[in-house]
Amino acid sequence: TMEMTKEQMAQAAAKVSQTAAEVSAAAAKVAAKDEAAALKDNAAEKGAQLKEQAAEKAAQLKDKAAGLKEQAAEKAADLKEAAAEKAAQLKDKAGDIKDAAVEKGSSILDKVKDFTADTLEKGADFVDNLADKLRD
Repeated sequence: TMEMTKEQMAQAAAKVSQTAAEVSAAAAKVAAKDEAAALKDNAAEKGAQLKEQAAEKAAQLKDKAAGLKEQAAEKAADLKEAAAEKAAQLKDKAGDIKDAAVEKGSSILDKVKDFTADTLEKGADFVDNLADKLRD
C-alpha cells in the first residue's frame, strides 16, 4: 500500500539523517583531534622558541656580567697600583720632612710615616682582595 511506502520512506529518511549525523559527529571528532594535535605542536614549538630565547638572554647576561667583573678587576688592580704609588710618594715625602726636621719632634714623623704607609697598604690590600673576589 501507499501508506506503508510513506512510512518506509520516512524511516529510510530518518536512517539516512541519523547516518549523516553520525558521520558528521565522527568528522567533527577527527577535526577536533587534528586541531588539538596542531595546538599541541604549536605550543611545543612556541615553548622551544621561548626556551631558546631565554637561553640566549641568559648567555648575554652572563657575558655582560663577566665583562663587568673583568672591568671591576682591572679597576681594582689600577686602584691598588695607584695606592701603592701614593704610599711610596708619601713615604718619600715623610722621609724628606724627617730629614729637614732636626728637632726632637722628628720621632713623631716616623710614627706618622709608618701609620700613613700602613694605612695605604691596607687599603691597597683591601682593593686587591676585592679584585680577587670579583675574579672568582
